[in-house]
Amino acid sequence: MSRRNRNRRPNGQHYQVRRSTDAEMAKAATPGVGPGATLYTAQQVAALVAAGVNPQTSGAFNPLPRLDPQVAFGPGLPLLPAAIDPTRRDTGRPEPRFTEYQVSSNLPGVTDRLVPWKVLRDAAAAGGIPRRCIQIRKDEITTLEWTITISKDAVAKAEAASPGSSRADVEADLRKRLGPEIARCTAFWERPDPGQDEDWPDWIGKLLEEHLVLDAVAIYPRRTYGGDLHSLEIIDGTTVKVLRDYRGGKPLPPNPAYQQMLWGFPRGEYVADVDDEGRILNAYAPDTLIYKRRNVRAETLYGHSAVEQCLEDLDVWLRRRAWIRAEFTDGTVPAGLLRNTGANSWTPQQVLEYETALNDAWSGQTLERHRMRILPPGFELESTPDVAERYKPEYDLFLLKQLAAHFSTTIAELNFTETGGIGSSGYHEGQADIKERIATMPTYRWIQGLITGISRRHLGMPGELEFKILGLEDEDEAAADEVAGNRVKSGRMTYNEDRDRLGLPRYPFAEADMPIVETSRGVIFLEGASKLAPPGETVTPLEAPPNKDADADGIPDQDEAADGEQTADSAPGRPDTQAVKAEIAAYRNWARRNPKPGRAFRTEILTKTDAPGDMAADPRVTFAAAGGDRAAPKERDPDRPHWPGWDRDKATAAVWAPRIRKAMRGAVDTRALAEAWLAARHPALTKADEADLPDGYDDDPDGPDIYGQDSATWLAEYGIDLTTALAALIVGLWTEGYAIGDLSATAVLAGIAHIDWSRWTPGDADAARLVLDENGRNGLALLLDQAGISINSIAANRLDKLAKALADALARGDSSGTLAGVLRGILDDPQWADMVAITELARATSVAAMNTYRANGIEATYWATADDDRVCSAVCEPNEAQGAVPLGAAFQSGDTEPPGRPVCRCAPIPALTSLADIDPSDLAGADAANG
Repeated sequence: MSRRNRNRRPNGQHYQVRRSTDAEMAKAATPGVGPGATLYTAQQVAALVAAGVNPQTSGAFNPLPRLDPQVAFGPGLPLLPAAIDPTRRDTGRPEPRFTEYQVSSNLPGVTDRLVPWKVLRDAAAAGGIPRRCIQIRKDEITTLEWTITISKDAVAKAEAASPGSSRADVEADLRKRLGPEIARCTAFWERPDPGQDEDWPDWIGKLLEEHLVLDAVAIYPRRTYGGDLHSLEIIDGTTVKVLRDYRGGKPLPPNPAYQQMLWGFPRGEYVADVDDEGRILNAYAPDTLIYKRRNVRAETLYGHSAVEQCLEDLDVWLRRRAWIRAEFTDGTVPAGLLRNTGANSWTPQQVLEYETALNDAWSGQTLERHRMRILPPGFELESTPDVAERYKPEYDLFLLKQLAAHFSTTIAELNFTETGGIGSSGYHEGQADIKERIATMPTYRWIQGLITGISRRHLGMPGELEFKILGLEDEDEAAADEVAGNRVKSGRMTYNEDRDRLGLPRYPFAEADMPIVETSRGVIFLEGASKLAPPGETVTPLEAPPNKDADADGIPDQDEAADGEQTADSAPGRPDTQAVKAEIAAYRNWARRNPKPGRAFRTEILTKTDAPGDMAADPRVTFAAAGGDRAAPKERDPDRPHWPGWDRDKATAAVWAPRIRKAMRGAVDTRALAEAWLAARHPALTKADEADLPDGYDDDPDGPDIYGQDSATWLAEYGIDLTTALAALIVGLWTEGYAIGDLSATAVLAGIAHIDWSRWTPGDADAARLVLDENGRNGLALLLDQAGISINSIAANRLDKLAKALADALARGDSSGTLAGVLRGILDDPQWADMVAITELARATSVAAMNTYRANGIEATYWATADDDRVCSAVCEPNEAQGAVPLGAAFQSGDTEPPGRPVCRCAPIPALTSLADIDPSDLAGADAANG
């Protein structure tokens, strides 16, 4: 759906901001109405001026007392001021002027601008580096999504006004009450200037052009005769003359603050956009002009744009380009000089004719731009040494950096690189962070504040709402998420505050607004913690953490739930020995440092009977003596070889995960999907309205999820294609994984611990395919034939998440902008992409390894867990403890080879043994597995 049609109703009509009644139109046309303002006619103004209502004034000055003693070599008494401005009635002294402005600066032709407007326009329109920098800055904002949302301050005030209500209930009430206003304001900003057929990207792009070139943004809020806001028209800032009052500041209504100068004379005048109190919504409202500067300075009424700041460096750059152009201009640089000995006795005219004939003979040749010159007799050529810097590309790079710096862009964004230092390897994260901090984020906030203020003053948007740009995450999104996660876990941020950061709707339950502290044994709510235990004692978690369900193909995650923590002295009858105490202390230190340990904790002395309650209930602990419910796993064979693939898989997955996120983002237009869903279903439908559901909707809260079913069906009919975007990625990912598995298995069989991986870089699937031999390529082809199953499973997982998000948004009454942000977060999920990359890479690695083992006569394999913190104690550790099983037989979990669960990096290791050493029951399992 195009933005041009987004503010159309289903019947084809445009949304209207508000229709005014005839009474309101009559009132608006009546002189003298409006709070605190009087509308004067032209005749009344002329009469007031003629009567001297505001003559030139200068009052007697009431000086401040001078009480300092006069001492030798002192500063002396200050002169008594001579007042030129009206004095205050309470002090008898005038207020200070803002600046020493030019006399008669309000008259046409008088200005304190040092650089004419036309110079700035020409510098920006000339093309080259400034134009490219401007376009980069404009593209950063015009491509972002936005929304009208409830501000955090409004939620906090409403929560304070309703002490008995939870924050979730308060926000739900606000959203229900303000829902129509959100829809109205959103519809307006999707097409802020319908008269010029400008939607949001067009309008904000024009505004940024005025900001970056002139730093003079002039917006005319055009109103209907009924007083409603029709459009926001961006006026050429070069035609607006900013007026001063007698103090040098902005004149307040009803005085004119701006005049539009056309053909050297003022053709219209307008009052200033004052404040949020409604003082401009009076009889002078149609004469209002919004004039904004980004760089506000006290000495001038005009801003200081990026183009104006770069003029000096731009002049040097243009001069250098002119010199380079001259180097390649026809005839400007002579190819050589001919010395005239004078023996031919030619006259100067004959010499010139010969020189012309000689150069004409070279016309059309390779040296056409170079000409021969003949020196008169008696002259000798004396060459001056050339300036070496003129030919150095480093100097051009230096000038490019200077120009880009004025626009807060980098040379990497201009597609330039340098041979060393920052930028040599592309657009570094350090450059992105600096640019984000000093340029991008301040511009975003300036625009958000500008649009919010305009909406409240001219569009009538309630003060509880604000305009917000979405997608302001750092380039390193994973790092930003990690920082936010640490703040949530340490109680410095709640879950809903984190969702505010992402522009996502808040969770409706009260726990999401409570600060928590997450420990290795569970989540502790800070609220009420002092009532559970005095300071210094450990508080038992109120609730165990839920299982994480982040599967890509239906395999559940490992169970990480744990019982509540107890004190070390809670188990009676425990031997009081130093060794036992030391072992308990070691366990607690291990549990604190390893919330998700990759290995079990094994005791040497302590039995399960003698262990404290929390330690005895911990399934991750293997006790020294018998009697426990958990059997000690088999020790790993010390002679078992190292799996070389663990030196390569993480780096490879780290390259493919961002590609998966990018492909998912590009596969779906989330804004169009959100708008289509809300338009197709009932935008006003919420959970509170279930009693009034139309036919075909089930309002039984205990029945099936009608929202989820309906959204899934609708989404399937909408026709989103995620499999095409995933196909090439999974094929490439499997290709690299197969190469890693093939080389690693071959190295293990040859007794090689580590592999030289320099034959291809991570992410280069074509190079990885060349590394495989003929047999390896055949095995890869068989594996890729099965790619469709995994691709459909992965795509189905994301479609299910999208369907649920559509249903939830409909139930909450979210706007299209808010829903679009939620959908984008589902597709651009770094955790999910990382899980898919690691899991699918391990899948291909194991298949390649098993094929290599079969080709080399290996009869049995071990399940080897990786040395990281992701080892699953419920699946992978029991498989490893089981020992060797026949090739193709199922391990304890039912899997014949890794991965046993998502994000599993386990690998199959060959057992260099014979079938005679393997339990016959395992052989039966192998026969059953092989059919």
